[in-house]
Amino acid sequence: AHMLTKAAGNALLKTLEEPPDHVHFVLATTEPYKLLDTIRSRSQRFDFHPVGAETLAQYLRTICEAEKYETAPDALLAVARHAAGSVRDSLSLLEQVAALGGGQIEDSGVRRALGLAGRDAYLSLSDSISGGDAARALSLVSELAADGVDLRMFLSDAIGFFRGVFLTRYAPNVSEIVDEPGDVLDDWKRAADLLSPAEILRTIDVMSEGLIKLREGREERLMLELALLKLTRPEVASSDPAALAGRLDKLEQKLNRMTAGGTPVADPGGRETASAPAPPPAAKVPANPRTEPSEGDGAEPDGAGSGEAEPAKVLEPTGPTGAIPTSADLERVWPQLVAGVRNDLGARREAMLREAMPSGVEGSTVVLVVPGHLDFHLEQLTGDAGLDSYLTEKAGQLLGAPVRVEFRSAGEPAGSSGPAAPEAAAEEEAEQEIPDKDRLEEAPASGDDPLSLLESELGAQVVDES
Repeated sequence: AHMLTKAAGNALLKTLEEPPDHVHFVLATTEPYKLLDTIRSRSQRFDFHPVGAETLAQYLRTICEAEKYETAPDALLAVARHAAGSVRDSLSLLEQVAALGGGQIEDSGVRRALGLAGRDAYLSLSDSISGGDAARALSLVSELAADGVDLRMFLSDAIGFFRGVFLTRYAPNVSEIVDEPGDVLDDWKRAADLLSPAEILRTIDVMSEGLIKLREGREERLMLELALLKLTRPEVASSDPAALAGRLDKLEQKLNRMTAGGTPVADPGGRETASAPAPPPAAKVPANPRTEPSEGDGAEPDGAGSGEAEPAKVLEPTGPTGAIPTSADLERVWPQLVAGVRNDLGARREAMLREAMPSGVEGSTVVLVVPGHLDFHLEQLTGDAGLDSYLTEKAGQLLGAPVRVEFRSAGEPAGSSGPAAPEAAAEEEAEQEIPDKDRLEEAPASGDDPLSLLESELGAQVVDES
């Protein structure tokens, strides 16, 4: 109904101020802000809130007992949840379900009458998105359509389901901020364990876009199938940055699982190498006289005459490629290292780390350089003990060998230890001879003065010289 006009409100105000003794006015509206301030100031306001699902289901059970309906607890709870806290809507839905079921109110009858999907449909959808199983997702749509499920309502309810999954990831007290039964909360938790936060947010975005298209009159089943295809096969939406982020997130998770499990990992060269470090074969003693111990001419190394030579102590290759980490290995794992800082340490430290770039690997030291003008960033990076500890551990895992991380300025030469670099620069500057100003001589005057150039090139003539 339309709200009262201003003139009608002023006319009613006269009666409200001086009502008859036998009259009580009750104004009911869902838009109280549209009432005149003078009317609201002369009224007692009572706000009615939606009724909880458990309370509403208990009220419906009382009505069913009075009407001799055969009911199931899950069915009444489904009716109460679908009514969204409205007592009037729940009574209408109850009457509709009872009429279609011949006085029997069961969970299957409620879903058939209201066009709802079962709880297992949303868990199956979560499994499909997590595993990238497009065939399973499309089969789910086919089954829902065959059962007479309202696909638009399913898409809307799916958005609500994944909203609960998102709340479960970030709200430890989710049971206190939502009005849902315990079995629904358990389903949210199971789905939250399957999906990453990025996948949950992208699922909500894609489904919201699909729901908007359905409200525009698009074909329901096609729009739902396209939405699920985008979620299970992110590569079909290559122009979507969120889809690309989801694909990278999946690759990182898969790589981490493979590395932790010791399964073969394909390196950039196309070879498969075991991620778990394998002991190297026995190495021969290098024939280098500068590194072999000797006690004079003709001296033999220890154990030479025992019939069994002692192997030389060399650095065992523990990296994923079976060799000591190289600069190429560092370039390969750098994106994973930055992504790990973003996920585990937060966006602030990631922003600082992005100002650095991998320079190379010097022995067991990973060198990261920061542009010379970013002194503040260099100071923050070198002084962050937590970041240094994380990078050391993470880089060691990705490279497959124990390493340490060192930040340097882009202008600092490789291998310098800090204070020695400025001293070397000062000595180099001191070696350059600075000429004495008394020894400077003026350059010989050139014949190409401006006046001569004007006369020779443009044919100018001096008229008056002052």
